Amino acid sequence: MPPSKTPNAQDLASFGKLPLAVARNKGIWPQPRYQHVLVACARWEADSVVEWLTYHRSIGFDHVYLYCNDDEPAALYEAVLPFLQGASPFVTFHHYRFQGEQLQMYRHFLRHYAHETKWLMFLDLDEFVCLPGSDDIASVSARFGADHDAIYLNWCGYGHSGHSKRPSNGILRNYTKREIGASPFTKILAKTGAVSYRLSFDNPLVAIHHDLFALGAPLRACNMLGESMEGYYDNFPDNAWAFLNADNRRVRLVEAGYIAHFNIRSEQDFARRIERGCKGDFGAQTHWRDRNAEERQAYHNDTNAVTDPYLSVYWKSLVGQSNETTLIPGSIWPLLSVGKRATQSSTLHDGSRDEDACRAVSGRLTGRPQHHTALSDNPWWMVDLGALSHIHEIMIFNRLDGVMERLSSFRIEVSHDRFFWNTIIDRQNGRVFGGLDGTPFHWRDEAGVLGRFVRVTVPGIQVYLQTDQIEIYGRPFSLVEFEKQRAPNAVLT
Repeated sequence: MPPSKTPNAQDLASFGKLPLAVARNKGIWPQPRYQHVLVACARWEADSVVEWLTYHRSIGFDHVYLYCNDDEPAALYEAVLPFLQGASPFVTFHHYRFQGEQLQMYRHFLRHYAHETKWLMFLDLDEFVCLPGSDDIASVSARFGADHDAIYLNWCGYGHSGHSKRPSNGILRNYTKREIGASPFTKILAKTGAVSYRLSFDNPLVAIHHDLFALGAPLRACNMLGESMEGYYDNFPDNAWAFLNADNRRVRLVEAGYIAHFNIRSEQDFARRIERGCKGDFGAQTHWRDRNAEERQAYHNDTNAVTDPYLSVYWKSLVGQSNETTLIPGSIWPLLSVGKRATQSSTLHDGSRDEDACRAVSGRLTGRPQHHTALSDNPWWMVDLGALSHIHEIMIFNRLDGVMERLSSFRIEVSHDRFFWNTIIDRQNGRVFGGLDGTPFHWRDEAGVLGRFVRVTVPGIQVYLQTDQIEIYGRPFSLVEFEKQRAPNAVLT
């Protein structure tokens, strides 16, 4: 729930001292609602916020406190609207109109919401928590939480991957180039009690999103290798670089878990960083404008040094789960049979045998028999694919309005010329299968079978052949490939 806008005198007296809910509860911290949350302020991020939210929910964060720092909140609010719905929304949304006051937004969170979570992390929308091998933030808190109050995750900068302008379809799938290893700045997964609201209020310039030791309270903190981080930010960044460059630590930290920082995503981003605004805590951003062509190229060289597809592969795998929702499986090969000429041994329907047979390759499923032979011995159906082809996959969609057992036995043959036939399927008394319901008969051959004509026959005396659809997938015949398969060591001239 959003914080009350009508505080009483006691609430105001506790400002700068305690989180509001703790003050109202006589100093006792309530039980948290969440285990791991993100706190983020966003400006000009409406095009990437959904990907960022979805990714972090997928690795186990159970809530996000999102502060919109745009001049007008409507665009970002609309983008995250699905995450704001329901009794337990994933996002708590606030508009904060004072540009660049990042630390004030963080303190607003600490004042009004810190009591709601056990662990928190301040994270920007160009940063993604990358946990190779686990993809689970709970594994980090479980591993280090017993002995530590905070876990520091180093940045690793990702480059523009050669993009002159930002791709329109997201970050993770499009950027696979990064620097060699970890860089000095960190973000922190911390127990809520380790991020003191009072000390942050009393020390307003301390960058609590990067370092908590600067608040002055006792702190047990480690990096993703379990090493103490006390003193890490002393004489920054010189001491940090020395630490990272020893013992192959830069590479080892990236292997253990890090913050993927997608800072400059295109050639246009140098100017975009300035156009977005450099007020408040973003005053240092002006250095991007001042870089000359040589300095920009050096930055690209550093941040595009190695290829790392881990996040891209993870995201594609996550999105690829959409295929599991498919009611009727498709094929990786083109559909060769739709709309092609067909014929059959006889018909019970109006029109010619050819007209009836072609209904089996119309491309439209109905659940009913779209073609139907007369009662006869060994009825057959045949399609002409129009050219010699590599046939890789065949699906037969049975009628679903009754007598499905009529297709318990059938034979499928392939021919180059309709005279010589090669049997590729000989099904005898197989189990009943469906079709439009998502359970068609399915045959697949990775190597492929060469042929132009495909014939389906139901063996038996005085039987019928009828289907809803017959789909044949494959690819055009390749003479070069055929010759290689026939004589792998031969040289074509």
